[in-house]
Amino acid sequence: MKVFNKKQKALTNTSVITRIFVRLFLIFTVLNVIVIAGLVAYSGLQMREAQGTSLLASIQEAALNGNINWKEFEISFEDGEMADYVRVTRASGGIDESQGTTEFLQNTQQRWGYFSLSNGDVFWYTTTTVNGTKAELWLNIDEVVDSVARTVLAMILILLLMFVVAIVIIKRSARDISQPLADLAAAADENEGKELPEPKNPVEVVRLTRSFNRLLARLNSKIEQEQQFVSDASHELRTPVAAIRGHVTLLKRRWREHPEIVEDSLNYIDEESLRMKHLIEELLTISRGNHLKMKHEAFDLGQFTARLVDELQLALSQEIIFESSGEFSINADKIALQHILVAFIENAGKYSPAQSKITVSLQERGDSIDLSVADEGIGIADSEKEKIFERFYRVDKSRSSEIPGTGLGLAIAKQYAEMNEAWIFVSDHLPQGAVFHLVLKKMKQKLI
Repeated sequence: MKVFNKKQKALTNTSVITRIFVRLFLIFTVLNVIVIAGLVAYSGLQMREAQGTSLLASIQEAALNGNINWKEFEISFEDGEMADYVRVTRASGGIDESQGTTEFLQNTQQRWGYFSLSNGDVFWYTTTTVNGTKAELWLNIDEVVDSVARTVLAMILILLLMFVVAIVIIKRSARDISQPLADLAAAADENEGKELPEPKNPVEVVRLTRSFNRLLARLNSKIEQEQQFVSDASHELRTPVAAIRGHVTLLKRRWREHPEIVEDSLNYIDEESLRMKHLIEELLTISRGNHLKMKHEAFDLGQFTARLVDELQLALSQEIIFESSGEFSINADKIALQHILVAFIENAGKYSPAQSKITVSLQERGDSIDLSVADEGIGIADSEKEKIFERFYRVDKSRSSEIPGTGLGLAIAKQYAEMNEAWIFVSDHLPQGAVFHLVLKKMKQKLI
């Protein structure tokens, strides 16, 4: 079995609309010609048949009364020759014919049911029998055929003229419709990611342009974020690498004269390499994004949070207070929630005084559970509350080098929250500090 691949030519909207119009117009023309020609033919045949029926009735009556005087009957002539032909067969077997009937029957070439063709003329055959007397009539219908032909020709000429005019109008209209799309495509090629000009009409193209502009805005924002991410990641990695290289150079040059610097340099290299390890791990977590697999399971968030708070208390100088009452059943990934809660508490520890308190609380809000971490630190300005969940963003940039961390913890927390269908945000902790919230869906059924 052979398969043939044919290259199809790309068509413009104008070509497609024109092709559709031509097909519809041809179908309309054929149907119109058939219907109207049929009506004209039917009407003409009805009139001629009525004439023939009347003629046959008169001839039949004369035949029953005696001999037929053909001059008394109106039988049409064409160029001196009979146009209609009649034959009467009596019950006794005698036959009377109008002038030329015998020659007509001998010259008849073709017959199709009630129709026959003789010497280029078309005839309609009809017959009737009364008291054993049979009358046959061959009725010339050339006038009907000519009338149908003239009607068809006139229709074709009129429709052809309409077709030419309609083609011009259709092409212009189709070009007006497709031109905004062509302009939009040209603008998209030339603008290089900039906002596309919005046309006035048609409405569909206006909506398409607005959708493109929204998409471009999101793409540009995403590209800017990725570029900023690469720049920030390079900066964060460059600093420890430069420090490690500096200490390695120092050791190569002076470790023999000053052996006491070896331990300090090795300790510093160890700290910076560990910092790089954490940074790379967090970068990998960010880059995996939605490809991370979540293992959802049902558990009591209160017990889980209390145990984690006890573990983190050992690493912080601030006192952590846990407030909770009742059972808080959820279905989520424990490792993801652990990352989020650790990021919240560590962030509170970094930006709060050593003798302050950190309050972790669980509250039920309708069908949701609000897990919050409140600190008594420097607080967060309203203009920065959305930005703190961006990668490498630091609230206090002047002290960013003094405060440990990579600036990725809250970005990873937000990513984990979204993958667990949770909502993460920050609010003010009056009179001083900030409150980080994680809002999760509550299970309808309690744990057994």
